[in-house]
Amino acid sequence: MTPPPRDAASLDTLREAARHFVDSTSLRQAARDIGMSPTGLRGFLDGADPYVKTARKLTEWYVRDAQRQQTDLTAQTANAALDLLTKHLPVGRRGAAAGELVEVLHRHCADGGTPPPHWLAELRRSVASG
Repeated sequence: MTPPPRDAASLDTLREAARHFVDSTSLRQAARDIGMSPTGLRGFLDGADPYVKTARKLTEWYVRDAQRQQTDLTAQTANAALDLLTKHLPVGRRGAAAGELVEVLHRHCADGGTPPPHWLAELRRSVASG
């Protein structure tokens, strides 16, 4: 099994989501919810590359926010969640672990007679193709 794409939630995706969030709240509120400074969020929105720790905060916020904002999960959000779930593993094991998690979900759908959601089918193809 090959590793999932490392851009589980690309910077462009995170930036767009953060921009929408700021537009619907305020810069200060969005920064507080994400866990970063308003100045840091403004820099990120203006195109600056975040530090690793800040990118992790943005990804965690993205997964939390997507869950609140969407009634249906997207493959990209599920992939970002997988990335967060496997980050503690050694780099060489992350892809295999993500693939196994996806297969367990798929198997439970099949065993339960439930069609897999579109995001799971898409994520399964993505993980299989590397």
